[in-house]
Amino acid sequence: MTATAQPLLLGIEIGGTKLQLGLGRGDGQILALERRTIEPARGAAGILGQISEIVPILLSRIEITQASVAAVGIGFGGPVDANTGVLTKSHQVAGWDQFPLAEWVRANLQIPLVSIQNDADTAGLAEARFGAGVGFSPLLYVTIGSGIGGGLILDGQIYRGSGAGALEIGHLWIVDRTSSDLDIVKLEDVASGWAIATAARNYAERQIADGLTQWKVLQLADGHPSRINTAMVAEAAKAGDQEASFILGKAVFAMAHALNQAITLLAPHRIILGGGVSLIGEEYWFGPIRNQLNLNVFPPFRSTFDVVPAALGEDVVVHGGLALARDAVENQRGSQASEIRPA
Repeated sequence: MTATAQPLLLGIEIGGTKLQLGLGRGDGQILALERRTIEPARGAAGILGQISEIVPILLSRIEITQASVAAVGIGFGGPVDANTGVLTKSHQVAGWDQFPLAEWVRANLQIPLVSIQNDADTAGLAEARFGAGVGFSPLLYVTIGSGIGGGLILDGQIYRGSGAGALEIGHLWIVDRTSSDLDIVKLEDVASGWAIATAARNYAERQIADGLTQWKVLQLADGHPSRINTAMVAEAAKAGDQEASFILGKAVFAMAHALNQAITLLAPHRIILGGGVSLIGEEYWFGPIRNQLNLNVFPPFRSTFDVVPAALGEDVVVHGGLALARDAVENQRGSQASEIRPA
């Protein structure tokens, strides 16, 4: 597709707390972007209403009509049936169970081509096409935020296994090394931002019950355990707080353990870590994870991969949605060309 033939596209991110819509041409540039906070109490209907309100705003910003948008690509925060455009469910927002989102988009936004994938897969596609994964395959992308999701990108395309999705790394079972009983837990329940903050809140509440209020993380939260977040735990760990370092170290070990298994099975060329937890940075996140991998990974694979931060920031899923939309247009053109080709 030549630059002059590239149509206008719409990319959408539907998460549990964030909604983003962007216009572009699927080339790594976003021409217009709108971001909103999701109100989970309003359910899926509230989000659909927000989408309907935002689209005209975006179109007016670059002075085009809705008919000019050729396709939409959507990264959704939960499992999806990519073949039918039906959402399986959301773990954060009610009302999405078995929802025919592609059909809704065609009917309500009047956009004929719709491509929907899980948001982690969509983000991984964006990093492979435009970000830290350009030129690398296989590419393993993992986003660590309130939850943990993953995507495997092979030669610039999302790998979906038998069709229902793949690389749901947040649901991988791992050994909790800090438990005296060697508990088996899900990665997401140890290394996600939600899990890190919850562990710190529980410790803070125990401290308060014992009449102790001097814990560094609790001080950062102005004495309110409910205000504790992952960034506060990381800040306290960087200041030398032992309990914060322990909580963060537990997440690092769990993340490295999961990646170790993924490397053994998939042998990726590059691993990209994104999401809010990865903003902890090199010294307390990426470096320790690499060290653990170097110690424990299958020795012949030790020098075959690297681990790097994501490059596209908060807009990564929108970039991926635009890439999905562009692929949909190109696939349609390919099908039409096949239909008119002489026998």
